[in-house]
Amino acid sequence: MTCVNNTSSRVVAIEGGGTKFVLSIGNDAATATRHVIPTTTPEETMRSIKEVIAREHDELPVAAIGVATFGPIDIDRQSPSYGAVGVTPKQGWQGYNFVTDLGLSFGLPVLVDSDVNAAALAEASSESRTQKMVDGEDPCRHLVYVTVGTGIGVGVVHSGAIANGFMHPEIGHIAVPRHPQDREFKGACPYHADCIEGLASGPSVIKRWGQSLSELGSDHFGHDLEAFYLGQLCATLILNHMPTRIVLGGGVSKTPGLIQRVRGQCRLLLNGYLPAVDTDEALERLIVRPVLGEHSGISGAYILANQALS
Repeated sequence: MTCVNNTSSRVVAIEGGGTKFVLSIGNDAATATRHVIPTTTPEETMRSIKEVIAREHDELPVAAIGVATFGPIDIDRQSPSYGAVGVTPKQGWQGYNFVTDLGLSFGLPVLVDSDVNAAALAEASSESRTQKMVDGEDPCRHLVYVTVGTGIGVGVVHSGAIANGFMHPEIGHIAVPRHPQDREFKGACPYHADCIEGLASGPSVIKRWGQSLSELGSDHFGHDLEAFYLGQLCATLILNHMPTRIVLGGGVSKTPGLIQRVRGQCRLLLNGYLPAVDTDEALERLIVRPVLGEHSGISGAYILANQALS
């Protein structure tokens, strides 16, 4: 599978998040108009989304719909519940099915995957286009995308294709060792006290300190603690996947100075085991911010929509 985005047809791209949905209709995320719709109940949120799609579809037909959404989501296209939201703390969304609802409403092909998988696909596609411009090759880089926000999610792209198993990865719920000075905190994940999401997501920071990471002073211990856990995540991803890039996205990762601290913690944890990444310069190339900024998810939804046409 290549990372080329077919933009010959007008399509619908939807990025579903815990606080808002982003809807874009056109040929690509850079030029199309964006609609932001609050995430409330599926009935209310999707009614607003469908109203916009119907209006746009009447004016100029669209050919397909791509959905990049919070999970867990059934991504098995052979499953009778393909496109359905699984067990989630988001009130009312469990069991809602994007494919059934949108497909029946508009009679269009619908392709659904997790928001982080879609973001990883878009970032890999961007990497490939950039590389092709530089040296004429299109390697579709081996890339891991991490979002650190309301939750912590990870998407993996191998050779230009999303790497799913029977469902999308849930790497945000891997268990990690506690920091020696973080023994009392109960964690913010309702399922796993010591998973990376429970210890380093945005809600965990607020639950622990009463403020977001960006609101804490730059010398506050919270920054070191966040880097400690995210550094463990990055080291684990390197050892498991040996990626060309680890892209840190999401609101928490925008905190000034955090990515530098994460690189430092990751290097300490690897402890010289991998000489290829045992320099500051190598880690600056490996652990990076999104090339597409806040548009990674919606750009990935466009790629999914165009893949639905093939």
